Amino acid sequence: MDEVIGLAVEALREVDVRGKSEKLALSEAARRLGVKDPGAIRFAHRLVLETLKKLGLVDELASKALKPTGLQELKPRTKAFLRLFAYRAVLEGADIRELVKLARKGREALGPGVLLPIEHALGRLTTMTVSDVLADRGTDDKLALELGVPRWLLDVFYRDLGRHEALALLRACLSPTPTYVRINTLKGDEEEILKSLSREGIGLRPVEGLRHVYEVLGAEKPIIMTRAYREGLIYVQDKASCLAVEVAGPEPGMTVLDVCAAPGAKTTYMAQLMENEGTIISIDYSPRRLRTWKDLTAKMGVKIAWPLLADARFSLPSRLEADLVLLDLPCTGTGAFAHAPSARWRLTPSSAEHMAKIQYRILDSCSKHVRPGGTLVYVTCSVLVEENELVIERFLRTHPDFQLEPAEPFLGLPGLRGLRECQRLYPHLHGCDGYFIAKLVRT
Repeated sequence: MDEVIGLAVEALREVDVRGKSEKLALSEAARRLGVKDPGAIRFAHRLVLETLKKLGLVDELASKALKPTGLQELKPRTKAFLRLFAYRAVLEGADIRELVKLARKGREALGPGVLLPIEHALGRLTTMTVSDVLADRGTDDKLALELGVPRWLLDVFYRDLGRHEALALLRACLSPTPTYVRINTLKGDEEEILKSLSREGIGLRPVEGLRHVYEVLGAEKPIIMTRAYREGLIYVQDKASCLAVEVAGPEPGMTVLDVCAAPGAKTTYMAQLMENEGTIISIDYSPRRLRTWKDLTAKMGVKIAWPLLADARFSLPSRLEADLVLLDLPCTGTGAFAHAPSARWRLTPSSAEHMAKIQYRILDSCSKHVRPGGTLVYVTCSVLVEENELVIERFLRTHPDFQLEPAEPFLGLPGLRGLRECQRLYPHLHGCDGYFIAKLVRT
């Protein structure tokens, strides 16, 4: 338990102070603290994810219990533990014996005096309920707290999707989406790999409309503990991410420009569909992320992909003319709240507009590298109109040599604002991350 508490508190602190993703914060904290027990890491990961999903409500509870002290007056580790305790005490309803043990272990794990400023709040939280902070709120204020989004963002979802669909989507984001694996035919026969997974207790079902993608129905052990995963025979990849690659349609012998490529999930699938014939130039601006890309492409047996460290917002250091340009763009992550809940608390009312400017600059810069007759595929894991349809509309107005083509195979819903050739996927309807995919051809 000491390892779990220390790891969860450290990860929550890194998310809060440094704005890291929960996955990166947890992996770095585990390495720094020397935690290697997979069970402890999984338990800490669950606590971090669930606390962040309901962070608005957790902070309301913690603030009420903490009065007259303000939450922001606390040191980062103290605040992180208070958030963790509030989640366990009120939202999970842990019994008093478990909470007493949690507080004791917290004092031991974090050191003398760290919890002293919040001892009174810990006691109050053991008797509090959610109604203590929801009772006097309006309907939408309550919904924002219950669904784990800032109030202003709830209004944005209403605007883009309508009230019914917005609430259904946000409720779905409180639960994990199904897990999908892609069979890597670069390193083995698909049927043999499936038999191997079956022997290890992994139950799979093929995803209709995609070639090598399977939904995990049951697993006797974590996927990452299987031999197939360790050897690069499979890769855990969301259905929507795989769909984006199949919409792009890479073929053997093509020249492909893969932009914002790290950590390499789409790179490795394109190489697989190209049967390791042709060339993929993979661009990313982050040296750390490109190191991850190199590790993954090597593990998955990719032989045709080459990394290029560059900022795609500006002219690329290449005169490459590509048959296919795939843009997997940075975005607000509003379609991936289920497994990256910290994203919702980093956003501001101007975030989508800011990201749209970056997305357009990358789209404009990289479109110059599409050969006549070539294809450009625009992808985000956002469901907001500003980052999707509005960017595509602006691009088409200023680039008459490009036109939309249907984003097939079509597993989702048509784009909004009349852009029916585009494709949208939603967690509550399609059991995957929220995605937007647009396919453009240079005429």
